[in-house]
Amino acid sequence: RRFLQRRYLSAVSREVNARNCRFHVLHKNPDAPHQILCLPGSLGTASTDFSVQLSSGIGEKFGLVAIDPRGLGNSNMTSDGKQFVREYPADFYLQDALDGAGIMKALGYNEYSVMGWSDGANAAMHLAANKEAKDAVKKLVVFGGNSYVTEEDIEAYEAVRDVSKSWSERMRKDKSAAHGGLGTLQILNDRYTDAMRKILYDYNGDVCLTELHNITCPTLILHGALDVICHEYHAQYIAKHITNSKLEVLEEGKHNLHMKYADQFRTIVGDFLTDSQENNYQEDDDEPQPDIDHIACGFMGSKSLFAALRLGIFDAIDSVDGSATFNDIETACDISGERLKTLLSACVALKLIRRRIDENGTDLFHLPKASSKQLVRTSRQYWGDYLSMQVDGQFYNRLADIDNTIKHGTEASHGYEYWFDSDPEAAKNYTKAQHNGSLATAYALHKRLPELASDFPSMRMLDVGGGSGAFSIVTSRVIQDATAVVLDLPNVIETTKSIISEEEESVRSRVSTLALSATDPGSWENVQDESFDVVLLSYVSGSIPSEALAGLYSNTFRALKPGGKAIIHDFFLSNDGRGPPNAALWALAHISVNPTGMGLIPKRVINILSEQGFIAPRVHELIPGMTKVIVAKKKNA
Repeated sequence: RRFLQRRYLSAVSREVNARNCRFHVLHKNPDAPHQILCLPGSLGTASTDFSVQLSSGIGEKFGLVAIDPRGLGNSNMTSDGKQFVREYPADFYLQDALDGAGIMKALGYNEYSVMGWSDGANAAMHLAANKEAKDAVKKLVVFGGNSYVTEEDIEAYEAVRDVSKSWSERMRKDKSAAHGGLGTLQILNDRYTDAMRKILYDYNGDVCLTELHNITCPTLILHGALDVICHEYHAQYIAKHITNSKLEVLEEGKHNLHMKYADQFRTIVGDFLTDSQENNYQEDDDEPQPDIDHIACGFMGSKSLFAALRLGIFDAIDSVDGSATFNDIETACDISGERLKTLLSACVALKLIRRRIDENGTDLFHLPKASSKQLVRTSRQYWGDYLSMQVDGQFYNRLADIDNTIKHGTEASHGYEYWFDSDPEAAKNYTKAQHNGSLATAYALHKRLPELASDFPSMRMLDVGGGSGAFSIVTSRVIQDATAVVLDLPNVIETTKSIISEEEESVRSRVSTLALSATDPGSWENVQDESFDVVLLSYVSGSIPSEALAGLYSNTFRALKPGGKAIIHDFFLSNDGRGPPNAALWALAHISVNPTGMGLIPKRVINILSEQGFIAPRVHELIPGMTKVIVAKKKNA
């Protein structure tokens, strides 16, 4: 113990004036070339939360700057010498982040890495995302942090509000000593708990949901698999939305993994901080290489699928009890000869159809489950019309000249509005086909966001660019007292009305239409301010010119009631732009119609939403590997 104390005393205690506060700092290895700012957890200080690292270090190349946050521990004096107890404003994480940046600047460090634990991880993410401070951050290490809080979290905070009854004796003793007594500790814990409640109820739980997407430095997220304070889904969400990040889980680790497994922690963090950026991007020898032949010939597979759909091959096989013979298919489809055999062979090779040979040498055909569910017209999950009418009938042909569209932009295409105005039949077919594909997606949306029904039992929804009205129809089916307005182009709305009219009275009576252009800010004059609980924009953001997005989201904000939600559903790539493949391909397909549109990644859309006043943007996957949903909220009044 005496040996560890001597090692600990090698950290220099300093007072640093920054941002109108005298900060207490423990600084280990100040001459090292790579300094690390260490941000402690809730009600933590440099000595309570980083004593092990201050004793043993991270490595000879690294210095540690561990701080007592504003108003905690020995950082309880203003620059002019007035003592104070920490307050917790709603933006206290940003306050701590900027304080950390100010301390490092005062110490003369223009570049450094940041390491944060628990609440310090949340402040660290704010620092690495902040426009004015992020350029100084070389790398980021976070563990035990969370980008949002939930009702479950608030229940946990409330359970330990009374420090004299709910805290362990050891924890109460250590924290009381750090903050000047039990009375001050109780004041601090009350203020902290109240602040977390405010974040949940006034800001929809947003800790750093927007900031995640603006972190660009290499980031290491550590998580203890046995952490009962901060669940693994928080670490997974953070890792998923920070570009150039990696998640490492310590199977035996708990919330205080940097203390309990200090040696393993030191090795992992030291290796991460030592690795050069270039090494992070080296291609692994076993990394899969592109299958050029498969990519080049992929269009032939698409055409095999589309031909089989149009010719009724899947319906013919499904109509036969058991397995269908070649003659059964010939008769049902009124096709004969080698051409049919060749198409069947192509579908078998693509695994769209299964083939076996019986003991008599007869070919027998049957459908795998996926084909039965999705490609047979009588199935409730059938979406073959969408594939044949829209993907094949419209986009396939438009992609024939995609290289010229990419090169010349607006000279080759004029956008969806021009297309539908100039070709009403195309608008009709597009809308009908989209309806076939969107019904299942609409049900999936409500399954993914079940809170919509509980938050808005009498929901009034504006379905912008709603096309066939599939999402409005499903919403009216799922939520008994919901009403919806489908807003779309005049040529589209004619088809929408026809589709809605086929619904039962209990549904169609609650779905209305509004013929407007979503991209023209002035045309929203017919939409009353603060009149909707939810504004849905499905497949709209990637289908309009990029310069129209800000106006679109501004109108969305204006149309929502306080506390209302915007739902952005579209083909999103990940923030690093590496995939998923189907989302990337659909983004390319939209260029054939909308050459001035924005390639959608969550970061870009979330930043525009934030600029319009939205808070708490959460990203969810909807169609696996293809579409995502961003849900953002208009702050309560």
